[in-house]
Amino acid sequence: MKREFDQHQLYPLPVALVGAKVDDVPNYLVIGYLCPFAFGRYIFFSLYKKRHTRSGIHQNWTFSVNIPSEDLLKKTHICGSRSGRDMDKSALFETFYGVLETAPMIQECPINMECEVTQILDRGDSEGVIGRVIKSYVDEDCLTDNVMDVRKVRPIIWGRSPGDYLYYRLGGVLDHTGE
Repeated sequence: MKREFDQHQLYPLPVALVGAKVDDVPNYLVIGYLCPFAFGRYIFFSLYKKRHTRSGIHQNWTFSVNIPSEDLLKKTHICGSRSGRDMDKSALFETFYGVLETAPMIQECPINMECEVTQILDRGDSEGVIGRVIKSYVDEDCLTDNVMDVRKVRPIIWGRSPGDYLYYRLGGVLDHTGE
């Protein structure tokens, strides 16, 4: 028997640190619901309008997506539990910029994408942000045969357990033959 839900049940998802310059200061927040589409040329995520990083996205119409590895769990948790209004989150990381020059990226994250906002959807107390991926960057030590190897990235996964949202890690490989 199936049980009905009013919200999605698409877990687990990778945790992302979305970056934007807010009044010329890099700031990062945790996004647990990130969706690539158009074969990875665009990214969609939503955020509450009260978020500090949102003002930087509106100021510059750019943002970054940074995929942290497991060894950045503590700093990632700080970014998800503290506001940039109350602390300088850029002090947690080494920031670098790509061609957009206004989308701060985190050097310590193995995967980074700089994005240009193409559309912002107003949904009451939150917004949906659609961005075109301008460039992606992957640490060379996370490549196998010149292709990104998720096992080497060791991303933090956002999951859901009864009554709580938790961080997880990737498990083992399944046999693709179905045997």
